[in-house]
Amino acid sequence: MKFYLFILVIFSSQVTYAESLRKVRLDDTKICYPSSFSPDSSFMKAFLAPIADELDSSDGQELIYIPAQNIKAKVSGYTLSHINSNGVDFEHELMGLAYASSQIGNPNGMAEAAWNVYDKRDTVYVEKDPSLPFYRVYEYHEPLFMWHLVRSAPLKNPGKAIPSDWYIGHCSESAGSFSCKQTINFESIFYEYELQAHDLHLRSEVSEAVKSLFKEWKQNCEKS
Repeated sequence: MKFYLFILVIFSSQVTYAESLRKVRLDDTKICYPSSFSPDSSFMKAFLAPIADELDSSDGQELIYIPAQNIKAKVSGYTLSHINSNGVDFEHELMGLAYASSQIGNPNGMAEAAWNVYDKRDTVYVEKDPSLPFYRVYEYHEPLFMWHLVRSAPLKNPGKAIPSDWYIGHCSESAGSFSCKQTINFESIFYEYELQAHDLHLRSEVSEAVKSLFKEWKQNCEKS
């Protein structure tokens, strides 16, 4: 009997977790994803926690973390974590913001800035990435902690459209490693997230995995 109750408790807790969904509408698209993917410690969120599943968000943007294991389940070669320069086992969760597409001005703004960098800046620093087959473009006269990662060095007079696969992402360094911003579009949602350098070679596969998660989250709403 005790064993039966123990199993019942576990099953009940799993059901509760599975049904703990955050409901968000961004423009015309509604998604229902695990509440734990948008952690928030503010007083108001804590106050509203008992009825959080009944609330919708229409703020136009939503902070969403996707655990590394959820990506690994869809992309077998994905790296779960790495030991950074501080000796911390850093999980490769995807940290990002989901926006209503109507809020996005020019989604190709960063790529255009890198492509036309010589038209916009008096001083530019370009170097080959030390470990990846790409180039770093700094909008300064020396390398700093932020840069554009691109397939080839930008031309002073490009004179043509940006190749679709030229721009890799806008990157920043942290604790001995770096990550680059990636984006996906799912219906009326624009999601921008950080992808660690270890997994940049899988960026296309990760992008498809993220899109499939958003599709699942939309279906969650349709089922509820």
